[in-house]
Parts: sequence; structure tokens; C-alpha cells
Amino acid sequence: MSRAVHFPMSERLLAFSDPLIFIRILAGLALLAVIFAFVYVLRHLRRIEKTIAEDNLIPTQRGSRNNLVLMICAIPIIVTALLLFLIVKA
Repeated sequence: MSRAVHFPMSERLLAFSDPLIFIRILAGLALLAVIFAFVYVLRHLRRIEKTIAEDNLIPTQRGSRNNLVLMICAIPIIVTALLLFLIVKA
């Protein structure tokens, strides 16, 4: 005769749940936060450019300030996306 072992419902749910689910959710939220920050900086730069153009404050020689700022802001997006990929693959 075989005896069936009964576990409480909470133990059965823990046995089948993913132990990294909270870390994966947090990494996804971090990626969204970084993307929102990037969009905010991009909108802010466009507003600054619009103000400069309206006030006729355009310098004679424009630098690559915006590209540098956007690249600096894009690096955390890339790093966070790579970390999210590694966490999802774990």
C-alpha cells in the first residue's frame, strides 16, 4: 500500500513558483524607469533647443552636446537591458 503525502497549499505553490520572479520583476521595472528617464531627457533637450532657437541664441559653431548627452543616457538603458536579459535567462 502506498501512502499519499499531502502538503499544504502554500508549500505546493512555493515548490512550483520561480525563485527569481521578484528579481525579474524588479529588473523589468528598472528597465522601464531608465527608458522613461531617457525620454524625459530627450524631451528636455528638445525644449532647450526650441528656446534657443526662439531667442536667437544659436552659436555660430554647434557642438555635439546633444549626441553626447543622448549617448550617456543610452548607456544605462543598454546595461539594464543586458542585465534583464541575463536575469531572464537564469
